[in-house]
Amino acid sequence: QNPTESFASTRVIKIKDYQSSESKHIIGQEIEAIELPKSNVLQFFTEDGSKVSARPSGTEPKIKFYISVRDQLDSASDYATVTDKLETRINHIKQDLKDFTS
Repeated sequence: QNPTESFASTRVIKIKDYQSSESKHIIGQEIEAIELPKSNVLQFFTEDGSKVSARPSGTEPKIKFYISVRDQLDSASDYATVTDKLETRINHIKQDLKDFTS
């Protein structure tokens, strides 16, 4: 009903609702059909390429969240720096999720 507008200070640009079989692009308000079986899953896509998926647990009374982040790795020597950056982004998203669910 009232989806979040951002995760880790990055704007949500698309929301996929697999229960309604709709993918909504937030900026242009375009809606596309999702051609997969209906499922109680929401996915939020951000401008920086992060993705947060939410679904209820099948065995417990709780919601499960899955976080995916990405960044450019220009060389192997940048691995530690990029990994730290991505881990920080994940931690910010996790804090946002705690704030939303409290």
